[in-house]
Amino acid sequence: MFSTQVFLLCLILVGLIAAKARLVDEKSRISLTDLVLNVFLPCTILVSFFGTSRSELPSLGIMVIISIGTLFISFFLAKILFIKAKPEQKKVLLYAMLIPNASFIGFPLIESIFGTASLSYAAAYLIPLRAVLWSVGLSIFAGGKEKILKIIFHPCMAATYLGLIVMFFDFKPPELAIRLIESLGNCTTPLSMMVVGCVLGQTRVKNLLNPLVFYFSFVRLILVPLIIMGILLIFRPMYLIAGVSVIMAGTPAGVTTAILADKYGADSELASKMVFISTLLSLLTVPALVWLL
Repeated sequence: MFSTQVFLLCLILVGLIAAKARLVDEKSRISLTDLVLNVFLPCTILVSFFGTSRSELPSLGIMVIISIGTLFISFFLAKILFIKAKPEQKKVLLYAMLIPNASFIGFPLIESIFGTASLSYAAAYLIPLRAVLWSVGLSIFAGGKEKILKIIFHPCMAATYLGLIVMFFDFKPPELAIRLIESLGNCTTPLSMMVVGCVLGQTRVKNLLNPLVFYFSFVRLILVPLIIMGILLIFRPMYLIAGVSVIMAGTPAGVTTAILADKYGADSELASKMVFISTLLSLLTVPALVWLL
């Protein structure tokens, strides 16, 4: 777990150094953002469905229900706890509460804690997140009803539709297609984290010490997973289901928070700080959640 999180922080550092050294300018960063959103991330989404079969649907259905419940709780907390934030900050805070870094950090963490067999549960947990990410999540930044067609037919939404079809019909794509999609998907994490680093490269270090960022980190990393853990203690689902749900709920701010904030002109500096600081603090909080489990 520690190694995975340090690795992601190092990728952010590479992007930060590249920005400081002027190897990546604003135009290049925008191009990288578009590549991640329209090519690499859709491939990552599609790959996660390849290992899931129709026979697992009953257990996976429970994971989907828990994930939906977590989204409602996160939305409610964001509306109540960040009511005093500025309008552009509220967009970033709401999105980051709804969409944690459950894909990039969650998957490796879940595998390291519970083993490979748990990844199908993690993939099921991500289904509602992806649907919200590229519908409600994107509309938080893009806004306007005229954008709805772009949201529905966004490459990441298309990858989710295709992934659900692959899962339901137990379809196995040709080996060449799997290899190509996996290779492209493998570019998502390094490039996404480097984009965050590039945005941070334009921020003074002292500005990272923002009380709002630490307040958000407390809510995202500690309050949300503890609430989910308390609810699951009442219903007592299978341990693997409960464990995956709590760890996924306790992952830091999603890297797409910074990417979309940068693309749509929201507070990208705040978003990048939130991704960086919450990822850094998760080095302590995730092991604590595992101990509590």
